[in-house]
Amino acid sequence: MVDDYPSTSTTTALVFTNRLLRDINDILLQHGKQITQYDLPALTHENDNDNSIPRVIQEELSVEVPREDLCSVTRLNNDQSKAFKCIMNRIDRRESGVFFVDGPGGSGKTFLYRAIIAELRNKGHIVLVTASSGIAATLLPGGRTTHSRFKIPINAEPSSICNISKQSDLAKLIRQTTAIIWDEAPMANKESVQSLDRTLRDLLANDMPFGGKVMVMGGDFRQVLPVVPKGSKSQMISASIVKSHLWASTKILHLRQNMRSSNDHVFAEYLMRIGDGIEPTIHEDFVRIQANMAIPWEGETSLHKLIEEIFPNLQSHGWDASYMVERAILTPKNHDVQQLNDIIINQFPGEERNLVSFDEVEGDANNLYQQEYLNSVSTGGLPPHVLKVKRGAPLMLLRNIDPKAGLCNGTRLLCRGTFQNMLDVEILTGHHCGRRAFLPRIKHKTTENSGLPFILIRKQFPVRLSFAITINKSQGQTIPKVGIYLPKHVFSHGQLYVALSRSISQSTTKILVKEGKIDGTSRKFTRNVVFKEILLPSSQVIYVLSKYV
Repeated sequence: MVDDYPSTSTTTALVFTNRLLRDINDILLQHGKQITQYDLPALTHENDNDNSIPRVIQEELSVEVPREDLCSVTRLNNDQSKAFKCIMNRIDRRESGVFFVDGPGGSGKTFLYRAIIAELRNKGHIVLVTASSGIAATLLPGGRTTHSRFKIPINAEPSSICNISKQSDLAKLIRQTTAIIWDEAPMANKESVQSLDRTLRDLLANDMPFGGKVMVMGGDFRQVLPVVPKGSKSQMISASIVKSHLWASTKILHLRQNMRSSNDHVFAEYLMRIGDGIEPTIHEDFVRIQANMAIPWEGETSLHKLIEEIFPNLQSHGWDASYMVERAILTPKNHDVQQLNDIIINQFPGEERNLVSFDEVEGDANNLYQQEYLNSVSTGGLPPHVLKVKRGAPLMLLRNIDPKAGLCNGTRLLCRGTFQNMLDVEILTGHHCGRRAFLPRIKHKTTENSGLPFILIRKQFPVRLSFAITINKSQGQTIPKVGIYLPKHVFSHGQLYVALSRSISQSTTKILVKEGKIDGTSRKFTRNVVFKEILLPSSQVIYVLSKYV
């Protein structure tokens, strides 16, 4: 590794080694580790002029502000401008505050965040930008997932705290931070939010919410809620941040959708009725699908018709990144995602490579489990045992590999090359769109919620095909041409709304419902699941805006 560094006649081997160790330590720090935890030579700090400023602070201070964001304040609409002034006034007065930016897709929440981020960073402030999902984090400059940034426990409990010591560099960074932005907050479990609150109060010795920092959360409660494995409706509602004790001190700022045409307006109104659960229903919770979006179910040929609608002339677009990023088929369950991806990859041009995983059971010294059985295990979050890829095929990243470089869980990629132990990929979405990266095989472990009586370790590339993706994985993305395949109806709050709202118009959305017929009518229907208990009442929003802005 040392041989890769440029050398001069005066460069010594010690300088090379120290430079390498510093770079390795920087990578480890992103994952909450340090080089001293491993059997490596000691890192010296000779000729280190930046040693007085921790690396994590240097990184935040050096985040580049995109030129287009610097003038975004002047382009805010009325709602965005009111929210911007409300938040910035609190920061300018050096007062604490907890805000929630509420608004459906297309209302400009991300544009507002970017204006706030640019304004603060341009003035030399540090603002920590996070999101509950990896894909949402990549849309913001310097964004990270909230769990990786603040070391929040994966399975947070009522008494959990983040893994941040008071003497750590991350603690020093937090003390110098002016504001924290947390996008897609409704996806987070309230225990995660409360864990961060307890940690910041302790680190900053301040009993105000979040230690007195200005916290800007945002999202849409019409979308999917925190995942509670096999949880009941009451458990999922209880896990929502609106049930947190912090919600009482949160000020809600509402953004309305921007309509560019009458067609946009009609589609947006339909989406809002779906999201609010007020679209007229038949047989309790079944809603009618708009006629120009529905594809009638006529057997397996209908599935191929949906694929042709979303991926027309697939044979001619083997290397077209813009073609791939603009379309996807959404479906609720991983099993159906795998089925769709297998069908489409067989139609995709090019030579197929079957990349096989290495599977084992943790602690199984006697090999009690047959390899054939382990290879057949397929759970959410695990890559498949046999990963079928072709050059030019779209992929989705399944792990947070390098959030700083845009390689987050949910990032959409394009396969540019396949090797025995490495994938050459191009990032298709987010702030790092167009960059190339190399992905190695890594070990994945099943979680306690997988339903298995053991921990499966699968060594495989951390990706799966993304012609089709689950509805939950699509949240936070804009996909101009969307197909929705419902072999079974949606089963959780907000799934239908999320699937429909990924598209930009009614004309570019197609829905195939296998069980969409209801006796006595020729129209197509599907179930819409909405928990109205967690939706924000409009009266509360209006009151807060008039009081605080």
